[in-house]
Amino acid sequence: MNKYLTKRQMEIGLVVLASIFLIALVYYTVTNIYLPAKDSKDQMTAQLASERDVLFSMQKQLANKDPNETVTSAPLQKVVPVIPLEDALLIRLEKAEVKSNSRIEEINFSKEVFDMELLPESVQNLETILMEVTLVADTYKQVDTFIYEIEEMIRIMNVETIQFEATAEKTEEESDIGEMKVVISFNAYFRPDLVNLQNEAPKVDAPPPALKFDPTTINKMTGTEKAE
Repeated sequence: MNKYLTKRQMEIGLVVLASIFLIALVYYTVTNIYLPAKDSKDQMTAQLASERDVLFSMQKQLANKDPNETVTSAPLQKVVPVIPLEDALLIRLEKAEVKSNSRIEEINFSKEVFDMELLPESVQNLETILMEVTLVADTYKQVDTFIYEIEEMIRIMNVETIQFEATAEKTEEESDIGEMKVVISFNAYFRPDLVNLQNEAPKVDAPPPALKFDPTTINKMTGTEKAE
């Protein structure tokens, strides 16, 4: 057997090695360059199509929008109004009282300025109305229902504290410990810095006045009093 490769065998070997190198190069190019680029292109095409659909949808909404329609802050003010709206809070407390079958004994209102360090940069001023409600109930379920009805408001309301007053100790199974009293503190928020939006504040659904005249100095000054 000839120990030396012939010229023909060497040429065949070089061709085989070149073929293997070419195949490896093609494989590397396809797997590391072509396929990732193709996937990236497909993703960008899909994203572009999605954004185009969103754009068309927004253009359609703008085309169907009434040009005379004005933007109002009323929906946002149902969550955080620009005025305290204590009357609306009182009406909600009364509804919660009825639905929970409990009894409100006392309500105290106070206003506090929210900590400025906790406010975002876009909010210049935020104040809270602190309501302390003394509630008389027969069961814990009534108290729970009362709190639930308050928290169901669209307006943001936070329960701060719940304090139960001690009741008489029940010594016998048949004995009745009577009513229990609980003091619940709620916080409601408003934005007094947005003065120009006060005319868009929610209106309180209250009964009309009883057509009584207010005999105060301001009425006499403005000529609104009625002669007796």
